[in-house]
Amino acid sequence: MRVPHVGSKVRRSREICLRYATFSALLSIGVWVVALTGCIPRPRVPEDRFQRAQQLVDIGTEFLRRRELREARKSFELASDLAPVAAAVDGRGCIALLEGRYMEAEELFREAYAMDRDYDEALANLGLVKELQGEINEARDMYLEFLENHPDSARVRNNLAALEYDRGTGTIVTVEALEKAITLSDQAVIRDNLAMLSRQ
Repeated sequence: MRVPHVGSKVRRSREICLRYATFSALLSIGVWVVALTGCIPRPRVPEDRFQRAQQLVDIGTEFLRRRELREARKSFELASDLAPVAAAVDGRGCIALLEGRYMEAEELFREAYAMDRDYDEALANLGLVKELQGEINEARDMYLEFLENHPDSARVRNNLAALEYDRGTGTIVTVEALEKAITLSDQAVIRDNLAMLSRQ
């Protein structure tokens, strides 16, 4: 997460949730915010409501970064009330994920993706939910599908490497994947993952 768009498309770039995975410690990391891009379908909703919904997504994102989930939830829900914005639904899914409500998170990520098939960041988030639920093959397929369209995503490359490591795919494959990820974005979590593999 391609629904036909009514009217012209407006490109938006928003930040919502997700974080890097670490080997065998997926839940110990905290939130890492990723840039999300999507096209907003424009059924008969006034432009000012779309603009306000986008502002509320930005506000919700800031609350999410600070782990103020209650305030983030209010912002994302209000944004959804104002306009059909996939990023707002995805944001609500991120909150459900962080609160351990995986079934609800999965439903919300699927809803965001169904609202806007160009908003495939929800697919990457869905992959993480599947991984946390132990559905490793589905998670891997979603990560790979996402990377087909976004080969420059360090976060998803890292999460795929961690998944492959936990599956026992092999250290060499995992190291190569992490080296690509760190080339894209020099994040502490990726460096830590590489260091952990080097010690083994």
